[in-house]
Amino acid sequence: MANSTTLDQLFDTVGDCLTVDTASRLSSLSLPESVQRQLDDWADKNSLGQLGDEERSQYEAMLRALNFIAVLQAKSRRIIAAATP
Repeated sequence: MANSTTLDQLFDTVGDCLTVDTASRLSSLSLPESVQRQLDDWADKNSLGQLGDEERSQYEAMLRALNFIAVLQAKSRRIIAAATP
């Protein structure tokens, strides 16, 4: 539980740096098509048990990065909502 609290504090600190404009841009980010295709490929291989060690490492790193971005996007949506009359 302490780890979750520490992560929340980290995300709050990063979120405090966002302007409404930056938050708006961040909340609307989407994956480039080439990145989505690579993720889909890794996901398919993972489901079939065919991911090699290097691919698994890259896939897991990408999933962690996407989770990080998703949390920042959620914080961004809160900033936008608070700024909207």
